[in-house]
Amino acid sequence: MVAATLALSGCSSDSGSQGKKSPSASASSADQPAPSATTSGAAPATASASATTSGDAQSVEGVWLATDGGTKVQLVLGKGKAGLTSSSLCGGSYSGKNDIALTLTCMDGNKERTSGHGALNADGNTLTVQWTGGPTDTFSRTGLPSN
Repeated sequence: MVAATLALSGCSSDSGSQGKKSPSASASSADQPAPSATTSGAAPATASASATTSGDAQSVEGVWLATDGGTKVQLVLGKGKAGLTSSSLCGGSYSGKNDIALTLTCMDGNKERTSGHGALNADGNTLTVQWTGGPTDTFSRTGLPSN
């Protein structure tokens, strides 16, 4: 489906550059999705590679909750983006699959949980994050992202 969308958007950009030929090119491209579906046989390989990647990423993607001295610390991870709420509101990014690196910026300038490394437990339900110069949080999975 992504390949078909790309093929169609590619045709629309071609149709813009071809002027009057664009309606016939669009009509031809409407006939071409079946052949491009064959061509997009390469795209399903890419899609399956993406599915594998997102499958790996989903092992850490989700909503995580920890407590620190009675304060709830919530970490949300998805598609390379990270958000954290506690006594501060922070956002940033993460990289990695089971062992992740986090880089966040807090709106109030707090630096306690802005850089850290996390490790996903084998059960996939516990994520331990050691914050650089800060605490170690043990998060429990509370939800998965919806696609």
